[in-house]
Amino acid sequence: MITFIIGQRNMAFQKALDKAVLGVGEVERVRLNAENILRTIEDSQSPSLFGDVKVFVISDLFEDAEVKEKFWESGAALRAAPHNIIVIAESILAADLKKAESIGTVTKILEKNQKAARFDPFVLGNAFAAGDKKQSWIALQEIIAAGDEMEPTHGIIWWKLKDMMQKRSGFSDDQLKSMARNLVAAYHESRLGGLNLAQRLELFFLNLPMKK
Repeated sequence: MITFIIGQRNMAFQKALDKAVLGVGEVERVRLNAENILRTIEDSQSPSLFGDVKVFVISDLFEDAEVKEKFWESGAALRAAPHNIIVIAESILAADLKKAESIGTVTKILEKNQKAARFDPFVLGNAFAAGDKKQSWIALQEIIAAGDEMEPTHGIIWWKLKDMMQKRSGFSDDQLKSMARNLVAAYHESRLGGLNLAQRLELFFLNLPMKK
């Protein structure tokens, strides 16, 4: 299944993305380029070993004409792929919109003039400490949609994790240590290029372990 979500990244956009992603399976974010387009097309058509469904969240599809053309050429195969494909973009040309509608579902998010509300990042910290993967994801998306800086948000999550490690709040030692490594890596790797800190925090919460 292919879903196109087009529009500015506001709350409506996030809700549409949440609906398409949550509860489906493992999520892999891909910023398409000439080097990974063929591998991404191949991976999306390769069944998982245990039949699990993955979700490929694809951005930058419309940034390169050759990349876009290869994607459209594989449209029929992608539509029949065993995994879900979600393409996100701020805008789309009329010609591309017609092609998108021929192979998948298009959701266009209307831009609203009203300023996004600001959200309390401590709501995210509390959901994280409770091991609530869904509410952690939703709270993070609200912070992103509000346009808040990610470094203070990362700092609150890190502070909460250190508190959890001292209080042994339901996660195992191995889980806490693994989350600590992943959270540190998310910060440092975001400064080296590729995925930004918001995207790396999304991956962190999508892979949040269950409490023991």
